[in-house]
Amino acid sequence: MTTVHRLRIGQSVAEDLIDKVPHRWDVTEIFIDDRPLAHWLGIKRDLGNYGSDLDPAQSPALRARGLALFLGREPSCNQNGSGRHVLYRCHCGSDYCGVISCVLEFDGDHVVWQQITFEDEAGPMLAPHPGENPAQGAFPPGAPLRFVFDRAQYQTELERHYAP
Repeated sequence: MTTVHRLRIGQSVAEDLIDKVPHRWDVTEIFIDDRPLAHWLGIKRDLGNYGSDLDPAQSPALRARGLALFLGREPSCNQNGSGRHVLYRCHCGSDYCGVISCVLEFDGDHVVWQQITFEDEAGPMLAPHPGENPAQGAFPPGAPLRFVFDRAQYQTELERHYAP
């Protein structure tokens, strides 16, 4: 039996060292069953995974495109050329730094995020590198993850988030 998860878009805090000084700032977060996606992945929100197409500070045109991408009205794309949907990206806006991405699928009454994992120019990381220290590696524990959402709830939440 497939577990159907609940999507919520909200706020969280990212933190990182800048010039050896700790900084904290608010970020838009993807919550799955009220747990941040970053927690599911076993990563922290920092400058390396700060940005997303969910940022409310984007221009109206970019917000409209973000909604269209999340709802499958436009094909997913990223600078790595994989066609995967970007969930988190670097603060600089470049996908070449590495992203957390997924295969976004629509299946009747469900939306599926398949193979949620780290991706860079070498492609999605579908398994840890041989000999990689899991505590220091780019492959999130338990990845690649898969989440199934109720399509109506998913669309309603995204439309609520992107509303002006």
